[in-house]
Amino acid sequence: MQAVRRARLEAVIIEELAKVVPREVKDPRVSGATFTSCTVTQDGSQATVLVTLLGGLANPNEGRTPKEEAALRECIKGLSSAAGFLRRHMASVLTIRHIPNLVFKEDRGFENTFRVNELLKQLSSEKKTDESK
Repeated sequence: MQAVRRARLEAVIIEELAKVVPREVKDPRVSGATFTSCTVTQDGSQATVLVTLLGGLANPNEGRTPKEEAALRECIKGLSSAAGFLRRHMASVLTIRHIPNLVFKEDRGFENTFRVNELLKQLSSEKKTDESK
């Protein structure tokens, strides 16, 4: 599959999931799911969708609390159990021959960005203290 075609397919998958999941999926575990990214394999057989919970982290300095971790894991389990229904919905929307299997994973992008930013701040403060000696 060509890169441009894959990119369009990824965008449509995220858009449709954002529309369908809150309205059609009745599983209470998936409430508040936000789809951040989608990656379709080269052959188009699998789409990996990154998920985070609406509202993000209560305190980004400390990472996720155990309660937030458990809620995200349950959300991903709920989405995985609804993957067949969501794939069937995609088949009615998409005009491609083979509909990709949907795989849901947690998105840690914001947490990683925040952690790297904090590490860079620590390094710059350590460098300033070393220069002042």
